[in-house]
Parts: sequence; structure tokens; C-alpha cells
Amino acid sequence: MNKLLLALALLLSAAFLPSTARAAECIEIGAINTTISSPGSYCLSANLSANATSGNFITISSGDVVFDCRGYTLRNSNFAANGAAYGIFMSSVSNVHVRNCRIVGGFLAGIYAYQNNGNPNASQNLSFVGNTISGAFWYGILAYGTDIEIRDNRIYHIGGRDSFAMGIRVGASTQPGESRFYVVEHNTISDVVSPTNNGYGIYANNSIDSLYVDNRIAGTVSASGYSRWAMRVNGSARNQVRGNHLVGTGSVWDVGVETSSATDACFGNFIRADLPTFNCSTTYGNYDQ
Repeated sequence: MNKLLLALALLLSAAFLPSTARAAECIEIGAINTTISSPGSYCLSANLSANATSGNFITISSGDVVFDCRGYTLRNSNFAANGAAYGIFMSSVSNVHVRNCRIVGGFLAGIYAYQNNGNPNASQNLSFVGNTISGAFWYGILAYGTDIEIRDNRIYHIGGRDSFAMGIRVGASTQPGESRFYVVEHNTISDVVSPTNNGYGIYANNSIDSLYVDNRIAGTVSASGYSRWAMRVNGSARNQVRGNHLVGTGSVWDVGVETSSATDACFGNFIRADLPTFNCSTTYGNYDQ
């Protein structure tokens, strides 16, 4: 009986250990301008805020990283549309996964995962899941490379820069034989507005055999005379665009889905746009209004 009581006491004491003793599951980050330069699991320890016109709040320069904001917020209180601050920035890294972040305010892009697409892919196996991004001037999420998953994100109020505006942009190497695979699903994108150019809810270039599924996009706006795409999949082949809910603004410049190949299949989408689909195969039907 004494041994049983001792074991129970040990279990109870472990449950009430200080958070620092139980935080071994991730390395906590509590300041902006932090660079993650080694593989591992990292997390935010608090909301972080600054007034910045340039720089990266969080830079990921290593592969094999999990970064979990745990629902905390990165906030930029600067609203200069010509600024160049990024919420989370990475370049030419692989096996990186970002989740549960709230990225708010005057960033050029909320999450920016870059590679030089004129070279072979330098980024592979990236995922961006469960993030909320609001107020960025250019991109909500940009992700270049291949084998990329962008899922369950909420992206609102993107645009304001003297350029196009995109909720989500993916792209891959233009070199022959390179993989160009994405899964973009279950994202909500609202109010992507360009004051001077085209507006895009989701834009993909160099996309092959990829999936764009069950996204909800509304309120994409462009400058006068420019197109308003809910989804545009360019330089593409054999992609599926299905089950998306795409609502235009009532403009003659609204486009629901445009792809660059008839081998792309667009079906099961609810589309309310002046031009529901362009180029992609609609053999299996959509719900156009």
C-alpha cells in the first residue's frame, strides 16, 4: 500500500511541475528578430509586437524545423504599404512546418517561403497549417518549392501595395524534370484587394498533379480594368480543382477558376463569377451561378 501511495504522489507531483520543466517539447521564442538556425521543435512563448518597416519577425534558416505559435500573435503595428517586413521568413529550406500562428498587421507577407525558381527546387516538404493572417500588403502566404501542404488557414484583408495582391501563392522550379506538387485545401480567404493591379485568392504557377480542394474564397478585388481571380493555376497540367466555394463581387472582371491546360479538372465547385471557369475541363460539372 505504501508503494502505491508513493507512486500516486509522484504522478501528482509531475502533473504540477513548473512549465519550464515541462517545456522540453519545444524551444520557446520570446523576442522578434529571432533566427531559428538549428533543427528542432520551436514555439512562441507570448504575443510579440513591434513597429517595423523592414526585417523578419521570425527567420527559419534551417531545415527539419517545427515552429508552433501555439495561438500567439506576431503583430506589426506599422502600416506603411511600401514597407518590407515579414512575419515568418525562410529561403531554400526543407522539412519545415509552421502551424497555429496569428500574423497580423503591416507585413509585406505573413509567411514567405522563398527559393529561386530558375534553379532546381531547393525547398521540399513544407507545411503551413492552422494559421490566421490578416492585413499583409502583398501575400498572405507565399510558398515556393515542391511537396507543399497549405491547409486550414484563414487569410483576410490582403493588399494595399502598388502591385498585385495574393492570398496564397505557390510555385516551383521551372527546370525540366523538377517536381511541382501542392495540396492547398480547406483555406478561407477573404478580401484580397489590389489598388493598382490584379487580385488573386489563390495563384499557382508551375503546378503539376496537384490538389486545390474545399477552399472558400470571397471578395477578391482588382483595380479598374484588371481581373479578379478566385483561383488561377498557371503553367499547369493534370491538377484537380474541386469542391471550392468561390464568390465574386458582381464585377464583369470576376473569374472563378482559370487554368492553363485542359488536362486540369475543375468539378464540384460552387462558383458565382462573371466567368466561372476558363480552360480547365468541367466534364464532371460545377454549380455555377
